[in-house]
Amino acid sequence: MLQADPTTANRLKPVLAAIVVALTLAALGAGFGAVLGWVGAPDLPDDEAAIAIVGPAIPVNADGTAAEITVVGRLPDLFGYEHPDGPWTWLTGDSDYIPGSVWLSTPGGDDPAATARTIGDALTASGWHVEATDDVAAKKDQWSLAVYPWSDGSVVLQLSRSRPGKVVPFALIGYLAGLAAGWRGGRRFAGGPTPARVAGWAGVVLLLPGTVLTTVALVPPQADAIWAPYLLSGIRLFSTAGIALLAGAVALAASTRVRRRIRT
Repeated sequence: MLQADPTTANRLKPVLAAIVVALTLAALGAGFGAVLGWVGAPDLPDDEAAIAIVGPAIPVNADGTAAEITVVGRLPDLFGYEHPDGPWTWLTGDSDYIPGSVWLSTPGGDDPAATARTIGDALTASGWHVEATDDVAAKKDQWSLAVYPWSDGSVVLQLSRSRPGKVVPFALIGYLAGLAAGWRGGRRFAGGPTPARVAGWAGVVLLLPGTVLTTVALVPPQADAIWAPYLLSGIRLFSTAGIALLAGAVALAASTRVRRRIRT
């Protein structure tokens, strides 16, 4: 009966540990880098400016007058939960983590889908890059616009910031930095059960859903909020606990090394 060579197994443990920890820290680094990439994004326009941005694309009334557009909602943050339910949402997460936006609406009509397509054509004519024509998605300069029909016959226009060009490069830099740090530090996770290793491995396990989904988010076309998987419903609590345990593991390991140096 063949038996595994204990020497080979002992050599593989630190390598496997380093790979797992490296991938975990790489995903965290990518998310942190993406956040830094959004720093400096413009503030959302005020209500009057938002109406002025989308106004030229709104069809005129039958009498030739401009159709009325109203601002119906606003999320000023870069990203946030659309319908936060107080502290519980911020603890456990939610699935409606969206970009900061201004929502505008046209008056109700008989065929909002046709109105949305007309708006899409007008956006193209006024220099917007229209990426979709059913539920219209368009970009121009630093703004993104989603146009879609609503159940009351109106058309909703969601005006958001366009993703800065530095977001993806910063995310990739963060990924590589996390990969290097995890590879270097992860080899120490393969030893015996010390408090630091127990806390570290527990953190890695809790972060696993966020690690996998954030890594997938790096595959083109990248999501605007690459870090969003850590904040989704059912995952945010694990992510928060996992990051806390990893930080605790680093602190425990550092304090242990300090005590050893003092003793010697």
